[in-house]
Amino acid sequence: DRAVCPAAGEYCDSYIEPLAAALGKRVRTGCEVVGIARSGLLKTEAIGKAERSEARFDLLLETGDAVGKTESADVVIDASGVYRNPSSLGAGGIPAPGEEKLGDLISYHIPDVLGADRQLYAGATTLLAGAGYSAATVLDAFAMLLEEEPGTGLTWARRDSRKEPLPVIENDPLPQRARLSQAANRLSVSPPAGCEVIEDVVISSLRQKDGKIHVELARPQGQESKAVVVDRIISMTGYRPDNSYHRELQVHLCYASEGPMKLAAALLGEGSNGDCLAAAELPGDTLSNPEPGYYIAGHKSYGRRSDFLLQTGIGQVRDIFKLVEGDDSLDLYSELRADDQH
Repeated sequence: DRAVCPAAGEYCDSYIEPLAAALGKRVRTGCEVVGIARSGLLKTEAIGKAERSEARFDLLLETGDAVGKTESADVVIDASGVYRNPSSLGAGGIPAPGEEKLGDLISYHIPDVLGADRQLYAGATTLLAGAGYSAATVLDAFAMLLEEEPGTGLTWARRDSRKEPLPVIENDPLPQRARLSQAANRLSVSPPAGCEVIEDVVISSLRQKDGKIHVELARPQGQESKAVVVDRIISMTGYRPDNSYHRELQVHLCYASEGPMKLAAALLGEGSNGDCLAAAELPGDTLSNPEPGYYIAGHKSYGRRSDFLLQTGIGQVRDIFKLVEGDDSLDLYSELRADDQH
């Protein structure tokens, strides 16, 4: 229903889990794809030749007990997303020195600050890194936590030097997006008690001492650095695809976004200016790549871009099956709706 906008948990509860249950044994859980290849062919062989499309895919699977097995497929749709691969905190996207040693003291996903994770942040001092809508969501929760829990502290550090870092779209059809932008911009201009905003900085190093995290913040221009001491860190610096398991396939990736090249080039040229709702509908053949029968769908197809919409992924699946069947008139969703009516 396009008029409904469920949150992630609601979407899983109301759609994903019932769907998986209905499909039963067709959905295999506790099993991870760790490698994909063309049976009998190396990455460097049969370039642009029909021989590659005639060979099946070999998929190396790993179960929970680390036992590997191989299975084959004619078509592979990679919809593995980006959420398991958060970007690092350091300058230029590499891990900051000391970052990988801090483990559970850094959250790379939006925490439930006012609910299940409240005990981790109430009365503690937290560093928030990032300046997008995920960071704005965290800021929105912390604004209330700072009021309700005395002794709570928040330091918002970001590379952006603008006083109001989030865009406010005129007549935004998404009221919650507009509200988040406005709330984060207000906080940036006039931080509440217990909140410090530090602009135009990058994290140069992290170290743990006496149960605290000592963070060194540096100006990109080499100006004087600043040190802060916090209890926890929330990293809202984005996500990236894991392209390691199709390394042996002939997949053409964008050198900037790491998404499939044809789609990345089309997205670069469609001029949405980062507004996901303004993006033009792209032709289905942008999902094809030099490896026949291998398709990347969902957020992974957008690579490191943050303007992916769930409805875009739904459309991609429709278009991929048109390509697989070689039938431009095929629409799986219309056929499903017709089945429901009968």
